[in-house]
Amino acid sequence: MLYDRHWADLYKFAFFILRDQDACKDIIQDVFVWVWENKQGLEIQSPKSYLRTAVKYKIANYIRSGNIRESFFEGAAKFDFVTSIPGVNELAELKELNNIIQITVSNLPLKCKEIFKLSREGNLSNKEIAEQLGISVKTVENQITIALHRIRTNVEPYLISALLLPVIYFN
Repeated sequence: MLYDRHWADLYKFAFFILRDQDACKDIIQDVFVWVWENKQGLEIQSPKSYLRTAVKYKIANYIRSGNIRESFFEGAAKFDFVTSIPGVNELAELKELNNIIQITVSNLPLKCKEIFKLSREGNLSNKEIAEQLGISVKTVENQITIALHRIRTNVEPYLISALLLPVIYFN
């Protein structure tokens, strides 16, 4: 009954952050398995809050462990956070995240920034970029990897603190 009542909301919450179906399912399953295994010693006043907090911590651990998929950061780099999701709080947080990404991209080395923008904003393939710039496909791949790594490095602390602040202050 607990699973049936809360699974969908927890999944939506996790997916909003991670954008990875498999990771979200695994995280939620881990939380429910833990609750089941420890049900004898638990005294939960609000199951919804308890489960949501547990999912927040699992997501934070997942991000911190470096398991977060590169596709999340690729999507974040070209996703217009400001206009895509409603809500005053979400808008402010996502605008800040979008600013972090844009600043990171603007601070990339010139060639790296050019390649990354051709890939993400120009929607060119690695081969097309290599031909256009007269460089190897491997160089293009390496520069995109560098850009994504820098974005990930700058975004991860923000994501972890954004996840944990509500837990610390409102629970």
